[in-house]
Parts: sequence; C-alpha cells; structure tokens
Amino acid sequence: MTTLLDVFATPRNAKSRTQKLRKAFLAGYQEAHPGFVHLELDLSAEHASLPAFDEWDIEAKFSVMYGEGKLDETTAKRWDRLTQLTDQLHAADALLITAPMWNFGVPWMLKRWIDCVVQGRLTFEFVNGGFNGLLKGKRAIILTTRDGAYAPGTPYAAMDFSVPYLRTVLGLIGYAPIDAVIAEPMVMGGPEVGATALEKGILEAGALGRVS
Repeated sequence: MTTLLDVFATPRNAKSRTQKLRKAFLAGYQEAHPGFVHLELDLSAEHASLPAFDEWDIEAKFSVMYGEGKLDETTAKRWDRLTQLTDQLHAADALLITAPMWNFGVPWMLKRWIDCVVQGRLTFEFVNGGFNGLLKGKRAIILTTRDGAYAPGTPYAAMDFSVPYLRTVLGLIGYAPIDAVIAEPMVMGGPEVGATALEKGILEAGALGRVS
C-alpha cells in the first residue's frame, strides 16, 4: 500500500489559498491510490516539537556525523528525535510539501523541518567527494502560491528562493522526480487575475495527484 508523507506549513489553515491546492491534490491522489496511508505533519501547529538545533542538537549531530566524541544521555535523546523525523521520509513512498512563498523564500517552520531532516548518514552521505541521497526512488511534490509572478524569464525570476531551493535540497537527499504546482500571481495582477491563477493551480494539483 502506498504511503504519502504530507508536510504543510500554512498558518491560515482553512483560509489558506495554498491549502486549496493541497486538498485538490489529495483528492486526486485518493483516486489513484485508494486507501493510501496518509501521514500528516502540520508544521504550523507542530513546529514547537521539532528539534531547536541548540547546543545539544548540534553536539549530537557532530558526534554522529563527524565522530567527535560519544553521545551522552541528553544528546542521544536529541539524535533519536532527528531519526524519528527522517524515519518518516524513509517509510513514505512519496513526499508532499505545501507552503506559500514568504519573503521570496519558504516559511520559517518549513525551513526548521528541512534543517532537521537533511542529515548526513540519515538522508544523505558523502561518496567520492560528492553527495549521495539516501531517498532515491521516491517522488516529491511541491505545492505553492505566490503573490507575485516569478516564473523563469520574468523580471522577478531571480527573486524566487522558494521552489528552486526546495528542488535543490530535496534532490540532494535523493528525491526524483520533483514536481511542482505554482499558483501565481495571487495579488500582483488584481483580484480577478488571482482568482483565475488559483483555479488553474487547483486543477493542476488535482490532475497531478491522479498521476502521482
């Protein structure tokens, strides 16, 4: 049975435009994979449970990844929490990330999760001087909305630090293919343009869910 890890950072919840893309994708995914295992991680609600990467988390990482000493009771507990999060990635056949663009990048709670799961020896390794992702054979889907228009070839393309970043970091840990549905511009073109862009994104998300 197919397992989908559904990670979303949408603080507006039911009012979120980006959530509309997620709901459409999940409806399509349910059609393609009846009874799929649905693992949800609501980062807006659960970000406080993520490792803070304070002194103890960093000490645990350096001890394991770089061999700098042994884990004591505190650092062992911190490392166990990181492995719980990366185990979710290994257990899932596909990863869905839903988040709007914030200040040209991703919401901070999504970045915090990424910093937790992109870990040497857990989701990637160094081989012959290069990166080797440990999540090969798994698909990733990105759903996002943006107030402006940042498509390649447009004047603001260079300001998009959200989707290119997500593609890069997910590719580093092995995900392929990585598909994206981007609904834009939500605001820059006015209400009618935004409504049309959102409806187009909803249809694209639903269609992508049915083929994922």
